[in-house]
Amino acid sequence: METVIQVQHLKKHFGDLQVLNDIDFEINKGEVVTIIGSSGSGKSTLLRCINLLEIPDGGNILYKGTDILSGRLPLTTYRSKVGMVFQSFNLFANKTVLENCMIGQIKVLKRSKEEAQKIAMQHLEEVGMQNFADASSTRLSGGQKQRVAIARALCMDPEVLLFDEPTSALDPEMVGDVLEVMQTLAKEGLTMAIVTHEMQFAKDVSDRVIFMDKGVIAEEGTPQQIFEKPQHQRTKQFLSRYFDR
Repeated sequence: METVIQVQHLKKHFGDLQVLNDIDFEINKGEVVTIIGSSGSGKSTLLRCINLLEIPDGGNILYKGTDILSGRLPLTTYRSKVGMVFQSFNLFANKTVLENCMIGQIKVLKRSKEEAQKIAMQHLEEVGMQNFADASSTRLSGGQKQRVAIARALCMDPEVLLFDEPTSALDPEMVGDVLEVMQTLAKEGLTMAIVTHEMQFAKDVSDRVIFMDKGVIAEEGTPQQIFEKPQHQRTKQFLSRYFDR
């Protein structure tokens, strides 16, 4: 199995607060890894470190064997390979849906306008947003914005897509549409790491589940192991809020 991302002894603190403490884990090609845990457990910080939105204080992050903290891989190249979808969408407000999906392709991947447009429309269709191509991104609902954000990330042909709580800013009735898109991507074999509070979704789509607690990986395993036979007391406590045992 090809390892795409490998995290070794990762550490991060904000002031006196140790947010990540000696984290080791990997993401393999074609795998869906979900990261669960209480707020403040370090889940989002871990994802942000993998994408270098936060710089770790210690440890290594390897992308296909190259340490990305060494500076040997240009950041724009790396970020086109390791895409990120945020809880707050981060679309360009002054651009249309289509332009949002084209801009990175043209600037970073140096695709022609025609090619970028064709690829953008393919991915907008994939997330059910092709009819909104010419709409201003500010006119969309939260769920629609998030589906466009996913399409935009897919346009860069990422090796891995990182999702940071992609449904937490959405109205409940919009959550299903976004999770459905992600479920389809998982079935298509896209490599994904997902920080989520949607436990049923994590149970359904994951190959591997990581439970984080107070900056460490307290437990990891298959969805069956974590959700049905958790070993760690903290995992049991956390899951009891979601599932009646």
